[in-house]
Amino acid sequence: MNPVNFTQAHLGMLLWAVLIAASFFAAAQVNQAIDPVLLTALRLLFSALLFAPLLWLKGSSAMSLAGLRAHAVLGLLLALYFGSLFEALRYTSAVTTGTLFTLVPLLTLVFEGWLLPGDRQPRRWPAMLVAGAGALLLILKGGAPGQWPSLYAVGVYGLGCLAMAAYSPLSQRLKANSLQGCSPAAMTFWNMLFGALFLFAASLASGGWRSATLLGSQDLLWLLYLALFATLATFWLLHRAIGVIATSTVISYIYLSTLLLTLFHWLWLGQTPRTAEVLGAVLVVLGMVGLVQSSRAKAATA
Repeated sequence: MNPVNFTQAHLGMLLWAVLIAASFFAAAQVNQAIDPVLLTALRLLFSALLFAPLLWLKGSSAMSLAGLRAHAVLGLLLALYFGSLFEALRYTSAVTTGTLFTLVPLLTLVFEGWLLPGDRQPRRWPAMLVAGAGALLLILKGGAPGQWPSLYAVGVYGLGCLAMAAYSPLSQRLKANSLQGCSPAAMTFWNMLFGALFLFAASLASGGWRSATLLGSQDLLWLLYLALFATLATFWLLHRAIGVIATSTVISYIYLSTLLLTLFHWLWLGQTPRTAEVLGAVLVVLGMVGLVQSSRAKAATA
């Protein structure tokens, strides 16, 4: 039984959207010359280690072999997503990856229908499409016309988006089987630990680990901030909401983060809103309202 109710889960995901939006500014403070795969591995590892004492005190550190296999699969999905993102950014722009990411909630809805079939799913498609279209308008504001993205980058990041789309529905599916009774804290700890291990392995294989010598004290402080607020807190809130809110709606809160970033540029940086951006913001709000109204998970899985 999930310890939070429907309203608490949505409020938690609202906080999730705020933390995700703020993480982009914090991540920009870290030395960009350091291998991004290594940085992400450190973020995940720091986040897992921050949870370790809590799990130890609660006596929930033990895990069965089947449970470890399940967490390894989920950790691998995280590693595939982050690894594909950094590989794609070597060949294309952040605008392209941001545009592709708008497909993740839609793909999550597809995986949800496969892994968690239910009669509520068709009700979410219209709202999902509206919110996705709005986010697309917000992201494409920085796109340069006439420039086609690298097919290699699109293919690589496309696989990563599939991995991220499968993460939430598969988490919910495994919670009903090998991870039954696993708390949000334990899910966050083990998934991040395995994700960190896979990313460390990728960094070793690519030679990116050598850039660790560039890490300064300020970089470590920002990494700890990101580990605590942008990684640990957000993944805990994610797993806290899964099972109370439909998984496709949970991941759709990324659209709200996109809207918050746009509002920041309008209100604090003094950028003049464009017509497409205003329309996109309206569509995101309307789509999210529709998703909230139709996002109650089935009582049997809550």
